[in-house]
Amino acid sequence: MHSTLYNVNKSLPLERTIHTYTSPATIPIEYQALLLPDAGVYFRQDAECDMLSQHLLLGPFSVWLHDILAKDNILIRSYTPLPVFTLQFMFEDSLAVPKAGYTLDERECSGFYLFPGQLHRIPMAAEKKVFSFHINIQPVALADLVRKYPQLEVIMHGVHPRVSTRINSRPYHVNAVCDKLIQQVMTVKYSGPAGKAFMERCVTDILLNFATQHADALQPFVYTSMLNADSYHNLFNYLSDHPHKDHSLPYLAYMYDIPLEEIDHGFRQHFAISIGDYVNMVKMMMVWHLVVENKSTLEDIMRVTGFRDVEEMRGRLVEWYGYDVFGR
Repeated sequence: MHSTLYNVNKSLPLERTIHTYTSPATIPIEYQALLLPDAGVYFRQDAECDMLSQHLLLGPFSVWLHDILAKDNILIRSYTPLPVFTLQFMFEDSLAVPKAGYTLDERECSGFYLFPGQLHRIPMAAEKKVFSFHINIQPVALADLVRKYPQLEVIMHGVHPRVSTRINSRPYHVNAVCDKLIQQVMTVKYSGPAGKAFMERCVTDILLNFATQHADALQPFVYTSMLNADSYHNLFNYLSDHPHKDHSLPYLAYMYDIPLEEIDHGFRQHFAISIGDYVNMVKMMMVWHLVVENKSTLEDIMRVTGFRDVEEMRGRLVEWYGYDVFGR
């Protein structure tokens, strides 16, 4: 039984079938800076809480960003009207889910399969502020994604079609890759097809990263990976800050004093992605931003980023993002 301290119920749909968005012009000025260019918005404000929900439809993904400020003790009643697989990333603070027996901790992520009609009651104390980032995928859409990315099949294991369940038995830390991708979605400045194509690719990479964490969850963390944790994070920052450069593993191993035979495996253990795949990801992000923002010539971008010619660069962008930004 829930304490009467939390008898103020606030509904929070985790998905919707009908969208009647709030006009952005009616959103209070203190929340205006949070609004994303292409997001549909829902906002409620009363004596007990403020709730800002933003919704992005990105290909097979229904992405939700929820900012909740409790002014009084409230009981959030979350639900979904249709079955969805969802990844939930928690920021700013933590929330306990007593009936389910777990806590949604700050900077942790979990996967869930949610079946409609099953309410989740979450007490939230006064003066608490939380932000959560959700990626929802309907089962049919996830099955289609598995055909393109077979490594995603691990997310569907052990799921009964009519029973809500947690996919990962313990939450995963929001690693630096997922954090970077979520920040990219939240700070994209351009709208329209180019913005949506960019965000859809970011969400795809978040999903792939979660699937890698889930597949590797039972593997022991190598002691030397833990011992060199600071070096791996410095390496991650270096690769993030120099996306235009080509990097050889021997050079990186020497530069950060990590054994060559361990460096790629250790990087994957910390960030759920190989060095080569991460280098390619940040390079594609940089090239995309440069082309869309149109502040440099295509020839200059091509030379800086190491492509043989503009057509090769164009082909790589189309392959990665599924959209020809040159022809917009």
